Order: sequence, then C-alpha cells, then structure tokens
Amino acid sequence: MLAAIALITAAPVAGQEYWEYPATISSTGLGTASAEPDVASVTFGVSITRSTPDGAVDEAGRLMESAMAAARSEGVRGQDMQTTSYNLWVQEVWDDYDYAYTGEMEYVVTHYVQAEVTDINSVGDVLAAVVEAGANSITGVYFHVEDTAALYEEARVLAARNAVEKAEQLAEAFGVELGELQSISEWTNSNYGYGYDSAYYNYGGGAGYTESPPVTPGAYSITVEVSATYEIVQ
Repeated sequence: MLAAIALITAAPVAGQEYWEYPATISSTGLGTASAEPDVASVTFGVSITRSTPDGAVDEAGRLMESAMAAARSEGVRGQDMQTTSYNLWVQEVWDDYDYAYTGEMEYVVTHYVQAEVTDINSVGDVLAAVVEAGANSITGVYFHVEDTAALYEEARVLAARNAVEKAEQLAEAFGVELGELQSISEWTNSNYGYGYDSAYYNYGGGAGYTESPPVTPGAYSITVEVSATYEIVQ
C-alpha cells in the first residue's frame, strides 16, 4: 500500500529557470468484491505407456474419447471441452528391481482436456464419471465467475473510497488540506491466483471409482487498487 506526501522541485537546466511542482499527497486504496462461483473449469487427462507409439496413441485416444463421453453424459457440452495439451515421447524402460535401465524403449502419451462445468453442483459427479470412464489424472479444479463486470465495478468503487479516506487522514495528520486531484491510477488483480479453490486428484482410470469426491467451490474474489494524488493546499 502506498501513502506519501511529496514536495518536488525540479533541478535547473543551464540557462533555464527552476520548475517548481506543487506539494502533493498520494494514497493507494484497496477494494475487494466476492461472489459465489457459478462456473468450474475441470482439467482431466490420460497418461498411457506402451511398447509401441501406435499402441500408446490408440489407447490414449480410446480412453479420452470415453472420458469425454462421460463428461457429456453429466451435462458438459461438447463445445465446452478443449484439449489443452497432447504429448508423445519415448523413454528407456527402468527396472525397479535391478534399479537400472533395461535398454528397451517404451512410448508415453499424455492427453489433457479442460471442461467448463456450468452446474457447480455437478462438479463431483463429472470428476467421478470421467475417472470411471478411463481418465487417470485430474490436474485442476478451478472455480470462478463467468460475468465479472459487476464484481470489478464494486471493487473499484471500494478502492477509490479507500484511497480518498487515506488521503484525508494523511492531510489531517500533517495539518494540511487537500487541493485539486492531480492523478488517478488503477491496478487490477486478474484473480488467477486469487480467490479460487484448486484441487488435484490422481486415480486409476476405470478402476471402479464411482462416488463423487467432495469438492468445495469457496468464494471468488477480485481485488482492485486505486491510487490518487492530490495537491496540498498550503
């Protein structure tokens, strides 16, 4: 948080007069608005290891098609699912018993899809369904608000009021008065990293896991910072 009083006089340039700037008070206010999430982003995937590239690709494709079909059966629309990563690589087989590489090669395919779940109450059911259908990795459950305009507006107003209150407190503490408003600046947290619940699950795909895992959406929050600079009335 920024709160400062400044009296600035510019240094002279050869052949020029001093430029004097008015004394100012600057303050930064914070405003946070929260709401219950109405959308969840779920990322699920498959990781398959086979002795041939074709075998790995085919099995990963089969399991992902099954998992996506299961998500659709729980109300997730096809247009709300998107592949976020697809990888194929080769690696040498490791023998845990001998604790050494065997010299044989194996192929690994990973395929991840992000699904937007618009019914918050069905998130657990979607997770259980895709795992039962073949997904063996769920790397994230992210809850958010689809339309954030009202939240940003609320947070912005709160931040502006907080900045004004701080400036008034500073002026009173230093025995001066606020003059004209000189500048306003705003910073906004995008909320990726604020106010969301994240979960990581890793189950064996198709292993008979049928119960919905407990998933809590929590609250989605947006924070806005507003800085204001006032001239000091001497």
